[in-house]
Amino acid sequence: MSITTQLLLTVFATLTPTTGELRDLCDIVHTDTSKPIYCEPHHEGASRYDGTVCCDGRTCFEAREGYCLADETPFYCELGEVGASGKVSCFFEVPDYCDMFPCAPGFNSQPLEEAMCCNQGICWPTVTGSSDCEPQDIYWCSSGVSNADGTVTCLDDE
Repeated sequence: MSITTQLLLTVFATLTPTTGELRDLCDIVHTDTSKPIYCEPHHEGASRYDGTVCCDGRTCFEAREGYCLADETPFYCELGEVGASGKVSCFFEVPDYCDMFPCAPGFNSQPLEEAMCCNQGICWPTVTGSSDCEPQDIYWCSSGVSNADGTVTCLDDE
């Protein structure tokens, strides 16, 4: 057998097909909070990815020609976006805080826009991959301000 044939067989043997029923990447959660580990919270308007991603640790990329390498695991990603490097960020949707709770009138300076965790009226920025919040306590704040004590106050941006 030629070296070229051996090399091709080795390459094909290390590829994992991504067809069939794949586990949703956002279904991998912290056992204590059920918060997704690898997906980021996002408010309405997240891009629909609806495809397979190949993940190596905490980094996921688009499946190359329908295959993942042997050291990568294929997952399904419903909402997400592809960065310039080919890295895919997957999202799960969260409600807007001001749709659920009363917010003070906003302001016109550069407001904070991010996901936050709110429990008993206290809100703080939530960190992707951390177990800092229960999924039902994650909200999107489209117009807010960071306070000196590390909390976030969400404002009505209308």
